[in-house]
Amino acid sequence: MTSSLSLSVEDLRVIVRVDGEDLSRADGNGGPDPWHVLVPVNRFTATGEVTSATIACCPSCGPGCYTIDAHIRREGDTVHWEWGEWRNGAWTGERRTALFDAATYDAEAARIGADHRWETAERRAGRIILTGLALPSGIAGVRISVGRPGELDVWLEEPDEYQIFVTVPWDVELPDESADRARALLAGPAARWPASWHSVKGREDPPSCAGPAWRRLEL
Repeated sequence: MTSSLSLSVEDLRVIVRVDGEDLSRADGNGGPDPWHVLVPVNRFTATGEVTSATIACCPSCGPGCYTIDAHIRREGDTVHWEWGEWRNGAWTGERRTALFDAATYDAEAARIGADHRWETAERRAGRIILTGLALPSGIAGVRISVGRPGELDVWLEEPDEYQIFVTVPWDVELPDESADRARALLAGPAARWPASWHSVKGREDPPSCAGPAWRRLEL
């Protein structure tokens, strides 16, 4: 027998329900920020490979504290979920499973991925900037934030090595146009980005893609 899945965004948190049971807010947890599961890719999309999506986390600290993760895999006409607490690359404690009809599951995952009503101007710009953005090898988009007036900071990472922040012009009244300009800038040579960088491991040398104008940022 297959289960039913419902995905929604409530108070800027993704809420996951299986057979009507709220998994995101059970046991005092909170749903993840949409950024963590919907941008720049929809983490609920099921493929033949095992992928994961955070379905609950610490309501105060977010995923940095702990997460309840669902491991997702398509198996023919069904989608298989296994979920539980995930820490340091391993399961902790009890795990649960569910099977979903693949066609119904795909429709629900696609629906939440296309529903952008939760977005503020800043978050809309961030989605446009990061979705499908071609970046230098090893660099991944994380999120965006409003910095000083008229500026938007695009946060990129070389995982476990560097944090990179590219500052671009920002007009809250024109989020789409601001995002398009940012994408055009980021599509150009990384060496020309107006960027700052921080070494997670305290290294003195900058990322390999850095240009002479990049500045080191002390966090």
